[in-house]
Amino acid sequence: MFTAIIRVNSHFKTNYDNSILHIWNFKCLKILLQQLLLNSSCNFSRNKTKAIDTEIPITYKEGIVIHNIQNKQVKTYRSEAVLKKSKEYSSQLHTEDDLNGCHCLSPQSKKLKSAHFSTKIFCDPVHGQISLHPACVAIIDTPQFQRLRSIKQTGFLEYVYPGSIHNRFSHSLGVCYLAGKYVRELGERQPELSITDVDILCVELAGLCHDLGHGPFSHSWEKYMHIASLQKKVNTVWKHEVVSINMLDYLIEDNNLLPILNKYGIGSKEISLIKDFILGVQPQDGNKTFLYQIVNNDDSGLDVDKWDYFLRDCHYLGLPCSFEYERLMQFAKVCVVDGKKQICFRDKVLECVYNVFRTRSNLHRLAYQHKVCMIVERMFFDAMLLTDGKCIGPTGEILHFWDWSMSAAFAHGETLKKALENFCLLTDSVVFLCMKYASQPDIKKAAEIVKAVEKRSLKTNGLYQHVGLKILPYFVSEADIANGLCQLLSAANERILSSFIATQLSDKNLEPVTDDDICVCVVPVSWGKGDKNPVDYVHFYSKDSVFSNHSSNCYDVSAMLPKSFQEIQVHVLCRRSDNYAFQVTRWCFENFWNCSPIKNSTKINGHL
Repeated sequence: MFTAIIRVNSHFKTNYDNSILHIWNFKCLKILLQQLLLNSSCNFSRNKTKAIDTEIPITYKEGIVIHNIQNKQVKTYRSEAVLKKSKEYSSQLHTEDDLNGCHCLSPQSKKLKSAHFSTKIFCDPVHGQISLHPACVAIIDTPQFQRLRSIKQTGFLEYVYPGSIHNRFSHSLGVCYLAGKYVRELGERQPELSITDVDILCVELAGLCHDLGHGPFSHSWEKYMHIASLQKKVNTVWKHEVVSINMLDYLIEDNNLLPILNKYGIGSKEISLIKDFILGVQPQDGNKTFLYQIVNNDDSGLDVDKWDYFLRDCHYLGLPCSFEYERLMQFAKVCVVDGKKQICFRDKVLECVYNVFRTRSNLHRLAYQHKVCMIVERMFFDAMLLTDGKCIGPTGEILHFWDWSMSAAFAHGETLKKALENFCLLTDSVVFLCMKYASQPDIKKAAEIVKAVEKRSLKTNGLYQHVGLKILPYFVSEADIANGLCQLLSAANERILSSFIATQLSDKNLEPVTDDDICVCVVPVSWGKGDKNPVDYVHFYSKDSVFSNHSSNCYDVSAMLPKSFQEIQVHVLCRRSDNYAFQVTRWCFENFWNCSPIKNSTKINGHL
């Protein structure tokens, strides 16, 4: 007497042997059971078959085990009809998940699996062993994507936290993995969402490609582009996301990936969808608007991009990370809010949601806006401004940092293609070495700046000095503060010079401090939504109701909230390393706030 036992196992992390026959879908199970009935060696009643057929849920990843109860032997059942139907249905499978972990019914089936997929497993220090779809692997194995290995995730932060040497490559793989995991969990809990394999793949590809457009030193490059644009009196804002979607088109065309993507259901319509996922641009209507909140959630800021970089940055910086993304995923649910399907969270994970935004704020305070990192960053910006359009790159042509970056974002046609080709040359090491070995007389100063950073010297031509920090509840522009400080320079030079002479601190003429010696950095540090509580933009649901819009409807959380969700940090630096210049700049800094009308400035609503 043989008994069929259905075993549900969505991962199959066990050693396989002939005791398990894995099926590919529900129809194959029906065929197998029918063959068992026809087989004279299997005393299998039709009632038993019907019970198995109707009462036990079947998915693509379930297995069927045939045991001989009497002698505890295993019967390996192979049927030509089953194999034939298996081949037929396998042609309808499009994703790794349909075949992942499936021990095929025959050697022929194994060949079929290898023909469909060439999966790749990556050992990630944050997420462990992660397996990526072959369409993702095809994109990873291109020069445009491999360039991300040479773009550090945290820019110049390694000069403060030596372990912070991870790159955009590993981060992109992590976001791809989390994106797929997130949308799969939503689909498994809510089958009515009708999430397809192509939907999952589109979200994964968006996570994988969302950072293709980053320039050297990651977000520091965006700051450099802003400073360079101000010098050139250009108001256009450069964003890496725009370059990312342009780079995606260039990557697909340059590597002839369209046939491979088409094989898995990715056409021009799906590529446009992937771009919208990257930009976070949501449609006004649609049946699957929640998919736009997975990779780049512009509504609340709770997305897998941030989850991965919080985890990854904390891991490499050696800082604690206090939130659990798995718990958020487990209690995520799609509800209709304001006429659109949006991702909501169970009210009991409210504190976990707060921890996400608190982690963001802590990382900015402890790491990203560290004053030494800010000094190093500003010094490299000055070196970049000196060498832009004047240094020679690895191909023998002059590197144009600003021009190539702007063209990669806003050019069209063949001009855009050439701009993206040039942009791919710009990596951390290329830009750094161009500055370090600048030998032309007009850019030699750049090499001195790099040398000062490497020596961490405060001697002549050494590191810039941090003069002071002012915390404000309102926004002020760097130009307004710099102008105000410079207006005090004349009085400051006279006063400090007299003091130096009177105390015999100097027996020689001192060079007066000029406008160019003062540098102002204004940095907003928030929880992600300016001076607003970001949790007010997150939707929740409870046991008894479908959802509640704001955190105040869940619990009394006043005890865990800060008095303000944003502060404006004003850092003043002195480009000279001598004590006289420091004292002059310090006097200007201290006296500026007493007489400045800036203290009446209004609060800002923007966010970092």
